[in-house]
Amino acid sequence: MENWDVMLAELGLKLWRELLYILPYLAIGVFLEAVIRTFKWHVRIRKALTRFGLISIVFATLLGAISPLCACATLPLVISLLLAGLPLAPAVSLLVTSPLMSPASYTMLSGMLGLGWANMVLLSAIFLGLFAGYLTHWLRDFGFSEDVIFKKKLPEGDFHDPDYPVEELRCECGKQLSHRVDRCTHNKFLVFLAKFWEGAIKIGKFAMIGLIIEVVVTSFVPNQWIINLLSGEGLAPIFTLTFATIPLHLPQVTAASMIFGFFLPDPGEAIALAKGPGIAMLVGGPVTALPVMGVFISMFRPRVVLLYLALCVTGTLFLALTLRVLPISL
Repeated sequence: MENWDVMLAELGLKLWRELLYILPYLAIGVFLEAVIRTFKWHVRIRKALTRFGLISIVFATLLGAISPLCACATLPLVISLLLAGLPLAPAVSLLVTSPLMSPASYTMLSGMLGLGWANMVLLSAIFLGLFAGYLTHWLRDFGFSEDVIFKKKLPEGDFHDPDYPVEELRCECGKQLSHRVDRCTHNKFLVFLAKFWEGAIKIGKFAMIGLIIEVVVTSFVPNQWIINLLSGEGLAPIFTLTFATIPLHLPQVTAASMIFGFFLPDPGEAIALAKGPGIAMLVGGPVTALPVMGVFISMFRPRVVLLYLALCVTGTLFLALTLRVLPISL
């Protein structure tokens, strides 16, 4: 029993050290997202998407990169935009980009893996959004127009209505603390504090999941094979990680937290994370989040689901394989 106490104390100490390291970056990211959500800047941009035709693919991609919404919150938003007249192409761009990047993701990637990796994931997210959007637009006349993509006709109504008949799309945002504070006080500062608290809980939860998994794995499981995958320069690690992460619920912050522990640098020491496998996990994992795919399968026709998966997998492989051979140091 005494050994268990010592072991748990060591695990707790290691987890605490790693949490303290990422805490400032977590706080900065949550602060930026709370500001965006308080003033609803992403909502203003979103409302303009239906008015810009083909260039809306670019706007949707950029919105996805700055939006504080996670993948699970983005899909109902995308469906509501489709019903409001947004073409499928920019909708796919938004859906692809949003899970890959946000202010919190960028600051935490900077702190955990370095500024080079944060910038590379940001550029990868923008590339993947544009790639997915313009290819979807090209396929519009091949069975991917907005009038044939849903399995069944969705009932009219507001997703924010608590009585909206499709439970998977019904928005629960009205129950959030920040919305209750806004209704009661209309005080922007108090709303900001509530949104900061909500963001800290949401993002902190995903970061803690990644750190706990990493601490347990590094402490109890022979993990040289994982390190070999993440630091491998060949083709096998890229394909293995790309396809292994498809069925996982691996948000960006969780993926970065898991990798961070395996390559925790000493002061002045570079992180030995290979470019190809790193992109395969940091891009391929979040973009196919399992809860999103569940709603996707229930709402859209199979060919739309297959298109989304094909875009995500081929885009991830292209990025990972290209970055592997480019003379870029991260």
